[in-house]
Amino acid sequence: MKTTKEIEQLEKIPIKALKEKIKSIREELPKEEQNIVTFSKNFTLSLSNYCQNQCGYCFYNQHVSKEILEQYIALIEENKINDLIQAAIKFGCTEALLMSGESPDKFEVVQKELEKRNYSNFNQFVKRLSEKLLEFNLLPHTNIGALSFDELKYLKDTNASMGLMIESTCETLSKPGGVHENSPNKTPETRIKHIIDAGKLKIPFTTGLLLGIGERFQDRIKDLYLIKELHQKYGHIQEVIIQNFTEKSRIPYHPKKPINIEETLKTAGVAKLIFENDIAIQVPPNLIQNYEKEALEMGIDDFGGISPFTIDYINPHHAWPKIPLLEKLCMSFGYELKERLPIYKKFIDKNGFCSEIIKKTIKRIDLNVRSEKDS
Repeated sequence: MKTTKEIEQLEKIPIKALKEKIKSIREELPKEEQNIVTFSKNFTLSLSNYCQNQCGYCFYNQHVSKEILEQYIALIEENKINDLIQAAIKFGCTEALLMSGESPDKFEVVQKELEKRNYSNFNQFVKRLSEKLLEFNLLPHTNIGALSFDELKYLKDTNASMGLMIESTCETLSKPGGVHENSPNKTPETRIKHIIDAGKLKIPFTTGLLLGIGERFQDRIKDLYLIKELHQKYGHIQEVIIQNFTEKSRIPYHPKKPINIEETLKTAGVAKLIFENDIAIQVPPNLIQNYEKEALEMGIDDFGGISPFTIDYINPHHAWPKIPLLEKLCMSFGYELKERLPIYKKFIDKNGFCSEIIKKTIKRIDLNVRSEKDS
């Protein structure tokens, strides 16, 4: 872990000096990769919004009344799954994001729905759904909250990658008045254990920080170094998301001083200094609209999953950008927007990181792409 002095220096680094360092880091890449920024064409399956945690900033879970989303999703309907799969095929998606509240089957209403469909628990439902998606050449990326080692192991082979935001290890967030006060499973220890277990299991992994929820800039830097230490030990983290909290109605958390885009992007720039070219830095493009140029200057490598037809369930009031428009925008700034899979290329052939069923699906996706180009 870095010293307090080193962390303070990073916190106070002038933007001009930060950009110069980022430029030098980019120049260490092969010339043809220096101006590439990636994204994954995905769609979201919101499996259940029942959650054992009640985070002060969360709009997604069943406790929050909604206008533009279903308020109660005990378990996604089978016909909706089929409709989403058909739409994903039509739009040429390769990633299926499986998301839910944490441990939804702790609620009786969810248990009853699982029993009706002959599932013994929620993870079995997720596993079978992942297998179904693979049959349609759709690569699952699962983020359903903190899981045990055995649960991660159970889901590994049918997932191209998995994820869990570390959010923040700032301990005050779990104290009375903090955003995690009513979230028993949002302790730093629980999140870190999940990421370590994913590393031990060689799961290509996405994590990240949620900014503007009561943490300080120094807390963010410490968390970035923590993620780096975990990656150095296990080599499994493929991308780190820098995500800014956005204001929403009907939630308990309303900060006196909301985080601004400039502070978000400075955090992304500091992340680039820490991870260099070893881990991709991602910002959600729908949350930094009109600041894409500044984000690229801050060294981001990736815009994450962008859906042509499903919404961002976490930030439903922020629409995904149209991919062709984002492509033109990047081009105008001297960058090429390039589609990737939910598992980064370097992990496909990395020993133990990609199961045979995922490799076979990737080969079928590649063959389909080549066939389309040839026709």
